[in-house]
Amino acid sequence: MTTALMAARHQTGAGRTTFVPLAAREMRRFVLNPVFLFAVVMTMWVAWSRAGAAVTEIDEVNGYPAVFLGGFGMMAAYCLTRSMRASEPVAGVTPTSRPARTAALCWVAIVPFCCGVLTLFGFLHSYPVGDAVYGPFSPSARLAVLVGQIVVPSLGGPLLGVALGRWVRFPGAAFVLFLVIFGWVELVTILTFSRPDSAPIAVLRLFSPFAFFTDQADSGAVMAWRGSPWFFIGWQLALCAIAVLVALLRGAEGPVRTRVIRALAITGAAAVILLMLAATGGFTHAVAA
Repeated sequence: MTTALMAARHQTGAGRTTFVPLAAREMRRFVLNPVFLFAVVMTMWVAWSRAGAAVTEIDEVNGYPAVFLGGFGMMAAYCLTRSMRASEPVAGVTPTSRPARTAALCWVAIVPFCCGVLTLFGFLHSYPVGDAVYGPFSPSARLAVLVGQIVVPSLGGPLLGVALGRWVRFPGAAFVLFLVIFGWVELVTILTFSRPDSAPIAVLRLFSPFAFFTDQADSGAVMAWRGSPWFFIGWQLALCAIAVLVALLRGAEGPVRTRVIRALAITGAAAVILLMLAATGGFTHAVAA
């Protein structure tokens, strides 16, 4: 038994020794990816150019970081995942399994996540939570709106790109998915304009990795749509976990595969609950400031 324990500890230590340099290498490759660099530059340009500009409601500006850090970050992670097979024979880095390589890829999402946090601070400097552009939301809900529209998409986009790259071989799949998500958000937002108090439409609007929460009414006041920004963050984080688990499922075998499937079932159920809470919580109808 002592021998078996020592062998297990040795394998665990070896796994950590393998994983850390692999994760560091993939993170470095992600940072140098031209698509991600373009996303960072565009996010910085938008934040700088819009600083101090006249804005009637916050949703006019806070969608750009999600497009660049989340959407383009997804494309960069997809390309990175697709190219990993060719980069595996690296001196000193020999991954033991596909799930281990996938886990290393998922760690690259820390980079756009940190960029999203920095962007959040920039937005808070330009548009403090006490500003009227947030509408009738409370200060904590206003912060939740920004976190859900800037920080979490910056994390979830690259994770979705890794999952997509593990299962889909079509080279343009990430771009197609970006267009589908963008089109869905636009469609449900248009529906919300016509029926802002509808509960089913609120569910459709929040059934997305990104959602708008405010609009300018005809009177000029900022209107807050129904839904809970805090529960929406929970729904987004559940989607992030699902993306990681779906990516890890590729190549998983035996007990590892069973645990991943079980975790997927639990996370999926939690996601449905959080989506319902997001749609029914907060304002139960559109409220103007």
